[in-house]
Amino acid sequence: MTRAEEELGDEKTALKSSEHEEESSTIRTDEVEASLKTKDSLSVAFVNGSERSADDLIIDVKGKDDDGFVGLKKADLQKFASDPYWVRLRIIFLVLFAIIWVAMLVAAIVIIVVAPKCPPRPDQEWWEGAVIYQLNPNSFLDTNGDGRGDLKGIEEKLGYIKDLKVTALNLGPFYPSPREDFGYDIYDFKSVCGHYGTLDDFAALVVALHKQGMKLILDFIPNHTSLKHKWFVQSRNNSDISNTFRDYYIWRSGQNATIPPNNWLNVYGEPAWTFDDARKEYYYHSYSKYEPDLNLRNQDVIQLLDDALNFWLEKEVDGFRLIGVEHLFEPEHLTDDDMKVQPETYDLIGRWRELMNNFSFSEKLRKSRRFSRLLIADIDETANKSAEFFNHNGRPGAHLPTNKVLQRLTAPSSANYVYSLLNEWSEVIRSNSKIANWQVGDYNTSRVVTRMGGKDCLNAINMLLLTLPGTAMVYNGDELGMKDVVLEANSNYSFPQNLILRAGQHSPMQWSDKLHAGFTSVDPWIPIAEGYAETNVEAETAHGSGTSHVKVFQSLAALKQEPSFQWGQFSVAVNKSVVFYVRQAEGFAGYLVAINFGPQASTVNFRESYLKDMLPEEGEIVATTHNFGETSRHENYRQKTVINLGTAVYLKPTEGIVLKWEPKTSFF
Repeated sequence: MTRAEEELGDEKTALKSSEHEEESSTIRTDEVEASLKTKDSLSVAFVNGSERSADDLIIDVKGKDDDGFVGLKKADLQKFASDPYWVRLRIIFLVLFAIIWVAMLVAAIVIIVVAPKCPPRPDQEWWEGAVIYQLNPNSFLDTNGDGRGDLKGIEEKLGYIKDLKVTALNLGPFYPSPREDFGYDIYDFKSVCGHYGTLDDFAALVVALHKQGMKLILDFIPNHTSLKHKWFVQSRNNSDISNTFRDYYIWRSGQNATIPPNNWLNVYGEPAWTFDDARKEYYYHSYSKYEPDLNLRNQDVIQLLDDALNFWLEKEVDGFRLIGVEHLFEPEHLTDDDMKVQPETYDLIGRWRELMNNFSFSEKLRKSRRFSRLLIADIDETANKSAEFFNHNGRPGAHLPTNKVLQRLTAPSSANYVYSLLNEWSEVIRSNSKIANWQVGDYNTSRVVTRMGGKDCLNAINMLLLTLPGTAMVYNGDELGMKDVVLEANSNYSFPQNLILRAGQHSPMQWSDKLHAGFTSVDPWIPIAEGYAETNVEAETAHGSGTSHVKVFQSLAALKQEPSFQWGQFSVAVNKSVVFYVRQAEGFAGYLVAINFGPQASTVNFRESYLKDMLPEEGEIVATTHNFGETSRHENYRQKTVINLGTAVYLKPTEGIVLKWEPKTSFF
């Protein structure tokens, strides 16, 4: 077959295929038209004709009646609107709505009026109801192997301190010092002693404390300096009248080198004047001869102390405890035996209160945390005299003048004596509308376990401390039951006599039963107290240690956060050997604390006291001293046991309980 014949055959085949497709398309179009025409309600039109293929076919479908329901017309609506039936129905619905609305309004008003009100919560500062942990940095933990504690050691143990439910850390003196008086003899108010670390270590400690949610309070000693302070060194030069340091201290001439200006004695009962060979005059020292008193009537000295306070405030500290407050000013006339607190003392404390109130942190700090700062005046006065330090002649002073009445507790101390101590301060605090504070130990007082003759009393003492109104101050180690070290029995250590009398309570913190109680890897600067193998943090917190002293402390410190212990009223009574008191904040759970401080067991019916109207019929045990001896009595005082307060309760010496009841709630 030729090439032309092949091409002619292909054209014929293509023509037949096209004719077949066209015939098929016509048949399908006819079928659609026939199908649609059977629907009476529809009209169909082929918009693009029937000449195209079915694949391109466009159909327009219309109903015969294109007028569907589109709602009532205006005339119909007016007809229904005026119909009496619909008018009555609308009125009925309107009245029902009004009645329901009024009823809901009345119900809301009734609920607001008669329902129990939200219990009032006072706007407390962070230190009100706080637990402040007083820490001796020299004896806490040594991390650099020099036998003395340091700032890094404190930072390392912040987890332990936090677990004690502590609010703030009161850090003892860490400034550069020759340590003639446990570091209270300072020769630089704006630095850190090399034994403790550096300013960078201090900054790291502050950050770590704040990250843990705790505050930092520094001991500040404005009364005196060390003999080695540059101010005193220059003050000894009296020949140069241009020397501005000449009047920085209390200098007076005596009759000669052996007869001082007057008969004043220092706090240790020693002569308060020491002759200086260089200046040929006496300098006054209310503490040891190594600590000359500053002349706080010299405004240059005051300004330098202001600068020191501002320096540490810039380091983000949260407060200060002023040491030696009663001795800040001396009578100018130097009369024999006249050692009263001078009026300028209150003015100076008021000045520093204002300085702290007016100090401005950076805007970043203002937004990051609460920045109220605490001023503590460390004094040991009667309650009435202490009240002057709160507010003198209308000028605010210290937020907390220290209350040391509980440091008078020794063995034996009767229930009536404890009751009198509590009343002495609570009455003054109540009358002045101020915040109370309590402490049973500090750097200068023999430890409570030593004073009370053993650890049997420890849980009872801590129960008292942590359930009284106001701020609780705890000396480090008292939560364990540490006792004083006896220096006379340690011939390898030599201390001046005035330090020996106060050194026992400075023994190192007892962390474990390892060598040196885990405090250091070398010989410590002061001996470890006896009994550390049993009395140490590791033993007290270990699994299987039972309800140890530390665990009792932790539970009581946690209980102190309850509203009634934070700001509730305080009413105390005594019956036989038992001191008991009610803590109750309006609208919150109430508590009864009962502790036997006597030498013998006592049976007491609490509702037979003047507190009966404050007490419900029953109370549930929420805390105890956990020293009930016999197994059967442990069962009697198990947690959550409900006690009928109309019946007698039996408590042996040093035993204590805390009972709780829910507040009464009623709509009427």
